[in-house]
Amino acid sequence: MSSNPTILVVEDEILIRLALVDIFEGAGFVVLEAGDGPEAIKFIDTHADNIGILLTDIRLGEGPCGWDVARHARSQLEDLPIVFVSGDSADDWSEEGIERSVMLAKPVPDAELLAAVRNGLQSTVGSSGK
Repeated sequence: MSSNPTILVVEDEILIRLALVDIFEGAGFVVLEAGDGPEAIKFIDTHADNIGILLTDIRLGEGPCGWDVARHARSQLEDLPIVFVSGDSADDWSEEGIERSVMLAKPVPDAELLAAVRNGLQSTVGSSGK
């Protein structure tokens, strides 16, 4: 198993996606990137064994949204940590019913993003107190 966790970053805005890739690669993560829901679902279907955490925007243009991507990921990886990042969908988070996930409102400082991802990964190893 690789010592560097793999994160699937799902973001439809290219500049934001590239910035996220830079942040996570700089922190030692292996990054898979998807620009929309269908591409993300394809990554999940073909790389499920390698994905350690999902970070997704909610609004992804045409097709499946971030909630749909997260549900699909959890259908294959029930313990997958999920971090949602959105500019306007935070109020929908509690009613969407995605357990064991975190919602961050854009814009998010790099350190806060990294902390949320690391906390999510630690919770799957059983080191979380909750």
